[in-house]
Amino acid sequence: MYFWRVTKYDPVNRDADGSYLDHEEWTSFSEIGIKVNTEEYLKTEQNYINAISEFMDEMGLDRVHVFAVEQWSDEVESENVNESLSKIWVGKAITAQEVRELAKLTLRNVIWCKLGYKKQFFIHFGYDYYMYIEASKNCIKSKNAVMLSGLFVEEFDLHHQEFLLD
Repeated sequence: MYFWRVTKYDPVNRDADGSYLDHEEWTSFSEIGIKVNTEEYLKTEQNYINAISEFMDEMGLDRVHVFAVEQWSDEVESENVNESLSKIWVGKAITAQEVRELAKLTLRNVIWCKLGYKKQFFIHFGYDYYMYIEASKNCIKSKNAVMLSGLFVEEFDLHHQEFLLD
């Protein structure tokens, strides 16, 4: 399996332990108007969502399964997603379009989710705009496309992380 950390954070700004050193960098949706303007935020959010699509396409997947989903905030009501979330449950197969919607809500800290397909593909969202992808093949085309968008794709050892799939 191949594991990557996909972020907007330039790896040159990490210390030897991998911690990001630029504490002025924005890390969440709630910082729009404080550390990031709406246009930059939306562009970055779209790049993350497109990254998922790139990897799913290269893996030949048009749907994945919900492995975990949690409502994190009262923003569910303000984002008008109560109805669509009521149709999502652990184990449900969801389309690429539904993946895009869940990713958007996760990046906005409305929900949190883990998505995957068998033991071939996995998407996990961490705190502070971190996204982790696991795939059964190297996905070179996807990695290149994501890096061209301005995001960073770093090899990452998920074996030491508590959220690794069995």
